[in-house]
Amino acid sequence: MYSIKAITLLTGLTAETLRAWERRYASITPARSDNGRRLYSQQDMEKLMLLAELTRSGHTISKIAGLNCEALRDLQQQSKAAHKDSSHPLLDQIIEALMAYRIDRCEQLLKRALVASEPLEYARDILLPALKKVGELWHEEKLSIAQEHMFTCCVNRIVLSMVNNLQNASTNSPTMLFATPSNEPHECGILLSCLLAAVQQYRCFFLGANLPGKDIVEAIHHLQPDIIVIGLVKTPPEPITIEQLQIVITAKETAASTVWIGGDGARYWHPGATLPGCELITDINHFYNKAQQWMLLDKT
Repeated sequence: MYSIKAITLLTGLTAETLRAWERRYASITPARSDNGRRLYSQQDMEKLMLLAELTRSGHTISKIAGLNCEALRDLQQQSKAAHKDSSHPLLDQIIEALMAYRIDRCEQLLKRALVASEPLEYARDILLPALKKVGELWHEEKLSIAQEHMFTCCVNRIVLSMVNNLQNASTNSPTMLFATPSNEPHECGILLSCLLAAVQQYRCFFLGANLPGKDIVEAIHHLQPDIIVIGLVKTPPEPITIEQLQIVITAKETAASTVWIGGDGARYWHPGATLPGCELITDINHFYNKAQQWMLLDKT
């Protein structure tokens, strides 16, 4: 259960706003402790996170307060789809530089954006759209595989350097391990998640992409992470990828960890799967908020 102080830290909402939403719109009905203090469940917290994000993007609380979490997530996706064409002003310049093989210019622009942006905004609104655009152009044969590799290496270099500078070296800090299983070569999701975890003072172990399940399990045995983050991008995931993922999930070494699985492939596969101890991460905002919640609970 979460206190009202914890909820205000997680959502950015004031205590007065929380009480007003409860009183005027019955958005949630928190439980009460023996001394009358409000206590919020995990579902309450998730709904308030969604309400906070949607109201900041222009939705009226009176119209959305009565929706459940599933309906709010649908509305969140619709809002994102409606704004998908409003790209960051540097994106066109980055792509133009890459088209001309000016990888030095790409790096300069990415570093400029880094200085001017908050970490979540940088990952969500700049790096992720840029990586997706480069992938689309490669599939359309408008970029060569050499250009795609150059850009990916550039992003990896910047992000992993930031991770090394940011992450907490304290052995008391919670830890995350990032990987993708065999035949899943896309690592941008776990890379950006690694950055956002380091920003929140997690110790991060980035294993990379396309790893056999037994190798991920061996790393888990030695590193003993609190959270294992697995990326699945291909839709649908290949059978061997799911087979290797199952090796990780069912390994005794994994039992002490929480497993978070994200990416388009995870969303495709997860609804039909029984995954005790595993949680679906729907997007980069969800990951950031989930990591924030976990860190807060770890400190309490």
